[in-house]
Amino acid sequence: MASVGERVFRRFLGAAFVFEPLAPRAISYYLARWLKKWKQQGLILDYKTRTKRLGKFHYRTRIDLDLSFDQAVYILGDLSNRLKKVRRWFNV
Repeated sequence: MASVGERVFRRFLGAAFVFEPLAPRAISYYLARWLKKWKQQGLILDYKTRTKRLGKFHYRTRIDLDLSFDQAVYILGDLSNRLKKVRRWFNV
């Protein structure tokens, strides 16, 4: 017999899958908030995001950034630093 905690977890997990088709909107919203902060800080000139659901838990995200040369150098340098951290996590 399953404990109360296990039953609650199963129900919660089942409910989470019901909302999975809404994930592209949530992803685009999160990216837009993040990019809006960068725009306000002057790190980018403009942006557009679009996320498309390809299948269950598979998405394609398109991010279009308008950058000056100096902004591109800064953004790519920051991205490089972030990827180094990810490499350490996955031992790549």
